[in-house]
Amino acid sequence: MALSSSTFSSAGGAVESLFGGFALKAKAAGNRMQAQEYDLAAELSLKNEKFTEISTAIKMQQAQRGIETVLGEQKADVAASGFEASGSALDLLRDSASQGALHKETLGQQGLIEEAGYEEQAKSYQLMAQSARMAADAEDRGAIGSFISGGFKGMAAIASLL
Repeated sequence: MALSSSTFSSAGGAVESLFGGFALKAKAAGNRMQAQEYDLAAELSLKNEKFTEISTAIKMQQAQRGIETVLGEQKADVAASGFEASGSALDLLRDSASQGALHKETLGQQGLIEEAGYEEQAKSYQLMAQSARMAADAEDRGAIGSFISGGFKGMAAIASLL
């Protein structure tokens, strides 16, 4: 039983590989936690998409009510003044209806744009979560290899003593 430099080298390599395996396991755990955070962010983005959809529907309903109110007031003003619904009065009503429709359509398009943004954000977070899980799996496989390497190096250290 002689202690040689190869004994110390093999023993040191075994310790290095074993601790390297533990480090890879810790990194894998961190990647899984990161994936969970991305999952939560994706879920929140999807909720925001639904909130935007509901909010847009409410805004569009409010806009429709506003349009109807303005048109009703204009009709009442024309009638109260003793004028007929013709000429300039019709031009004014047509213009107000057109402006109201444009406003309502703009609200709808803006809502769709916001919804699409949240959906894209959710997909991005889902991909990042998937990537973090793949990295965690790779770290786990690396840890297994490191533990096996540590075992072989430990056996080589023991064998050099014999």
